[in-house]
Amino acid sequence: MKYTKELPQTNKELSQRLEKSGWIKIKEPKNFLWALLFSFPLSCFLIAIIVYITYVLEPNLFSFITSDSLEITIPINIELLIFIVILYLYMFAHEMLHAIFIPNFKKSEKTEWGMKGVFGFVFTTEPMKKSRFLIVSCMPFILLSIMTLFLFDITGYLNWYTLMLCLINAAGSCVDFLNMILVGVQVKKGSTIINNGFETYYCL
Repeated sequence: MKYTKELPQTNKELSQRLEKSGWIKIKEPKNFLWALLFSFPLSCFLIAIIVYITYVLEPNLFSFITSDSLEITIPINIELLIFIVILYLYMFAHEMLHAIFIPNFKKSEKTEWGMKGVFGFVFTTEPMKKSRFLIVSCMPFILLSIMTLFLFDITGYLNWYTLMLCLINAAGSCVDFLNMILVGVQVKKGSTIINNGFETYYCL
């Protein structure tokens, strides 16, 4: 796996080779902005899941809903700076969880990761089974939004700071779930998948 500063680009030569070899391109958004637009409802849905689980675990966190007054303060101090650093590390962990479930990710020359501003990304042209693709896509949400939510609750650290980490990670998983839906609907069971930038191909 290699580090890169550039966002994934579609390799036209690879696309032509795949199509000539019988690979089928699925219907999907043409670029990241369109993917964000189409996945916005999913972002709201994933956030709602985390909010619901949190309400079941710690309803007192939402006591302000029934309060007569609501006071919101944004501390501009070392606590906020620490939160920003932890959030950045959380997003890094999100991408690394994608990576470690990619086949042969450590030695792979076809897998790259990077950070673009505050956003991280991992992409690969390694072929993988449909089931593996779905696992790669969903694990950051499951581990960093759902499992850590329970972990924070068990250890007594479930508060608005840790909840915000889980919520931001859930919102950032929306494109992953959009890809899961597109692959789940269009790709036949047992197929092999190859990503090429913002294009996804499959064959039996």
